[in-house]
Amino acid sequence: MGESRLVSIIVPCHNGARFLPEALDSAFAQTHPAIEVIVVDDGSTDGTPAVLERYAGRVRALRQPNRGPSAARNAALEIARGDYIAFLDADDRFLPDKVARQAAVLDARPDVGLVYSGWRFIDEEGRVLPGEGRPRGEGDLLPGLVLGNPIHPLAALVRRPLVTEVGGFDETLWGCEDWDLFLRLSRRGMRWAPIDESLGDYRVHAAQSHGQTRMMFTSAIRVLERFFADSELPPSLRHLEGRAFQAAYLRGAAECYRAGLVADGDRGFHAAARARPGFLGEPASLRRFCRDLMPTGAQHQGVVITHQRAVTRTLRRAMTTLFRRPGLEPEIVALQGRARWATLRLTARLAWKRLRSLIAPARGTVGDHHRPDLLASRLAP
Repeated sequence: MGESRLVSIIVPCHNGARFLPEALDSAFAQTHPAIEVIVVDDGSTDGTPAVLERYAGRVRALRQPNRGPSAARNAALEIARGDYIAFLDADDRFLPDKVARQAAVLDARPDVGLVYSGWRFIDEEGRVLPGEGRPRGEGDLLPGLVLGNPIHPLAALVRRPLVTEVGGFDETLWGCEDWDLFLRLSRRGMRWAPIDESLGDYRVHAAQSHGQTRMMFTSAIRVLERFFADSELPPSLRHLEGRAFQAAYLRGAAECYRAGLVADGDRGFHAAARARPGFLGEPASLRRFCRDLMPTGAQHQGVVITHQRAVTRTLRRAMTTLFRRPGLEPEIVALQGRARWATLRLTARLAWKRLRSLIAPARGTVGDHHRPDLLASRLAP
């Protein structure tokens, strides 16, 4: 067996002292025999420097003024020596065989540039929550990637030369920077390969601030604007433009409603309709919107059914506000009947499923930290 390739695990950290030891311990627990861990303290004002002192001699530590996650990761890329790069945020964790299993795929398949796994969700105490991230797909994922980022950075292991060739992360982005990188890599022909198993832990925090919600929304639109500004995009990608913007605006609208930013949510819902009016009558698109109203880690059908009243109330309100908007575009007005019918059908379907869940025989109880209704408690009224 040949010598194992070095893997650089990059850990950006801004005021992450509370969780950083768990992240670093998970990195050093990897079964892959050749790793280096690079931590970039991105202007922390908490106890991050003291935590790094405890790992002196084991991590390669950098410190810089607060410049955002893209700049932190790029600083680490500049000194990384690994053939492969793994991204570990300071509040997440790797399972022990993550790097070894992903590196084995890259070793065996020179045609693949990025291998990704599923991931579990954990709470602030590190307890595993219901549900897993399990994206699918292999080879050229660019058409699907345009419609949204399927993975968290912790799921990926990527060849370092590919990342450096595209210039690393865009330092003007403080959100969706990973999606932007994956799009640029895939635009150059990078192929993906999956491991259909959860190999990392994504930590769910209590809530994003209003500023972060707006920042992520704005960043997502900027990423798409730059992607579709490419005059050499093939027709197979160009025809996805309307659907891509609709999906991004609708996802952003749901996140705003969830954060209580109702006016921002209304504007996002209108922008989604302008980008592609047809979604208003599509049950699948409306179901996706309802799932996106749930917090990260709880975006699945079972939680939507549990909260069907709040979810459908938000959907009906978004639709009503849209069609009452002064000067609404005629192509949107023309879909009012279809939109009302699709909303009514979805509302009735979720209500029926909720009723069935209430009258079904009890199947046991679970602890509070496993209850999806608690995870979804921040749904905006």
